[in-house]
Amino acid sequence: MDRALIRAFGAALALIALAACGGDDESATTTESGPVAHVTLYYLDGEHLRATPATLRNGSTPAEAVGALLANEDEHPTEIPPETQANSVVVLNRTATVDLSRDFESGGGSASMQARVAQVVYTLTQWSFVRRVTIELDGEPVEAIGGEGVPARELTRADFTNVLPPIFIDPPLRWASSPLFVAGSASVFEANVSLRLEAHGRVLAEGFATAAEGAPARGAFAGVLEFDVAEPTDAT
Repeated sequence: MDRALIRAFGAALALIALAACGGDDESATTTESGPVAHVTLYYLDGEHLRATPATLRNGSTPAEAVGALLANEDEHPTEIPPETQANSVVVLNRTATVDLSRDFESGGGSASMQARVAQVVYTLTQWSFVRRVTIELDGEPVEAIGGEGVPARELTRADFTNVLPPIFIDPPLRWASSPLFVAGSASVFEANVSLRLEAHGRVLAEGFATAAEGAPARGAFAGVLEFDVAEPTDAT
């Protein structure tokens, strides 16, 4: 069969999930209604963070991404209170300061606060020019979010590895051709990460990768899968 383009969509199956591309690799396309940009928003799968496909029609800036995260038009699972509004997002010296309404810290315990802050931090740091995130509430600097005392200043992705699933695909992919590059982080036994690409119940490719550290630590991993398809194909 001719090697062709394969389309991958998000799924929580076994050890791997492919979703939409984000960060500095986001792609722009043009539809009948005008140009759109593809980014990644971070919602939840149970108690774990999940990279989720998103299409933005008003631009692919950090501010637009936060606005889409809060709007949650597709009603993904989230710990962010629905009343939360984004007042502004300013990026300076690789730190994004996001000003949210005080609704952001209403309700929920420690796990809820951790998850909602992680959602904002991961969404903003998908761009390489954003390394840290500071959260303000209605224009006022705060040291912590909610009564649980979740830090609110100079936050990085490394501060929230506790909300990641054992295997986290990031950045995810919207479209992929062979060879398919898969990367992320994992906390798994002996650092072994199994990879499998499936389409309509058929296994297209299998492989493995080795994380930089084994459980209980978490380490980065990267792997490659090669496949052949005759036409564009949905796959997980």
